[in-house]
This record gives sequence, C-alpha cells and structure tokens, in this order.
Amino acid sequence: MRQTAEELALVKRHILFPFLMSTVENDKKKIAGSNVKMKSVYLQHLDNLQAKISVDMYQCKKNLKDSKIKIIEQTRSDLGLIVEYSNKEYKHKMDLHWSKVKVDVTLLLTNYMKVDITELI
Repeated sequence: MRQTAEELALVKRHILFPFLMSTVENDKKKIAGSNVKMKSVYLQHLDNLQAKISVDMYQCKKNLKDSKIKIIEQTRSDLGLIVEYSNKEYKHKMDLHWSKVKVDVTLLLTNYMKVDITELI
C-alpha cells in the first residue's frame, strides 16, 4: 500500500521532534553556563520555543494515532536512524542518515524561530 506524502511527513516529524527538543535543551544549558548579558531573555525565549514544540509533538502523536500509524521500532546506528512503522497494518521502514537528520532539525528550528535559512552562514 502506498503512503501519502502527508503520512511520510508525519512519521518524519514525529522522529525529528525529540532531536529538536534535545538540541534546544543543550543550547539552553550552554547559555545558562555562559556569561551572556541577556541570559534570562534568551533562556525564556528557548523555554517558550520548547513549549510550542511540545504542543506540536502532542498534536503529531495524535495525528499518527488518528491516521492509524504506529512506530514499531527506532534503531540508532553510526550512520543514522532506522525506523520501522506500520501504516494501516502495512509495515514500512524509513532510513535517515545523521546528516539528513541534522539538516531537517535545522530546518524545523529555523521554522520555529522564524529565521530565513538562506541568511545563515
């Protein structure tokens, strides 16, 4: 059975959200331990960002359930992630290399922060 582009995107977003949250959390720790003058402002912005991501994570999980998509197993390797999932009782596999995960998390983060990716160095 063929999957729709929306279903594939839903699975991928579900996989990427924890990496996005970890990235933001790591940055918060680095900022908290730094000598940045406006530390509290940056940390509050990142807290607000995490709150938005959490809401979207919940909605994504609900959408997976509503679409009868179930994540069966996620495996990490040196090369990337392998995700096995079922979609309406048909099994599928998604293989994401770490370089692709990094790019996709960056795109998600720039979207949440409303940053133009073309302006990044």
